[in-house]
Amino acid sequence: MADKRNHIEMVSLPAYAHAAPGFVVSGLCELGEDFFECNTAPHRHDFYTIYWIKKGKLVHTIDTVTHEVKKNTLFFLAPGQVHKMTFSEKVEGYMIAFQDAFMCLKDQSQVSGINSGLFFNNQFSSVITLDSEQEKDFEALVIMMMKELALREPDYETAVHGLLRYFLVLASRIKGNSVIITPEQHVAHNSSIFLRFKNLIEEKYKELKNVSDYADLLHIKPVLLNEISKQLSGITAGEHIRNRIILEAQRYLFNTDLSAKEIAYDLGFDDPHYFSRFFKKYTNQSPSEFKELSRTGV
Repeated sequence: MADKRNHIEMVSLPAYAHAAPGFVVSGLCELGEDFFECNTAPHRHDFYTIYWIKKGKLVHTIDTVTHEVKKNTLFFLAPGQVHKMTFSEKVEGYMIAFQDAFMCLKDQSQVSGINSGLFFNNQFSSVITLDSEQEKDFEALVIMMMKELALREPDYETAVHGLLRYFLVLASRIKGNSVIITPEQHVAHNSSIFLRFKNLIEEKYKELKNVSDYADLLHIKPVLLNEISKQLSGITAGEHIRNRIILEAQRYLFNTDLSAKEIAYDLGFDDPHYFSRFFKKYTNQSPSEFKELSRTGV
């Protein structure tokens, strides 16, 4: 009998970094056989990851969504997302990985929402397919990043930072206006509050489940937090909290053998029956139904 899967492994950037731990850019084949073997099991990263699949075939599951990968596909993964890749043949492409400190994506005052929107959006991830002309531009940027890291000439980190910024801006343009945060739509103050709210959810969704709890931490009224959330994302603050809890439950139901009761306690629910009702109310499936359907659909 196979061992019970009761956790999702967290992978740190040093596992891939042979030199500078804050930033990695590499051809997939250069990462070695361990990379391909490790990626077949569900796991999380504590860093931002961009995969560019140039050639080959694979199935990429991000959280509970499975993608049949075509050539020239870009995947953007934020820290904490659960993913795995099943390779039907050896693929060619690149991996770009970096710590938050390298780009400060969560700091609205340091970087525009154009960049962070690729990682933080209502779909929780971004998938982009490049055409032949776009491929040339992205390839040139990746090659320049690799050259800067290899030569390490004065101010190479500044150069790599700028190249990555440009890479993300180009990707945002292709992705479309849905991930672009314009000054007309989002005043700086409200954007800052909303990003702090999203960061607090990541830190506290297992213990805090009410809008009022987060509003207190942000020193604003719950009604204002809901207004800001609807203005900047189209959904209420309560929906953001519920979506994050449900996403984590789905991750565990999809990737582990934990029971609904075990998952309920892990997510901070005192009553597993209430958790099951909560899950079904917002997904139209019980936890057991979701697990069964998701497993048979893969």
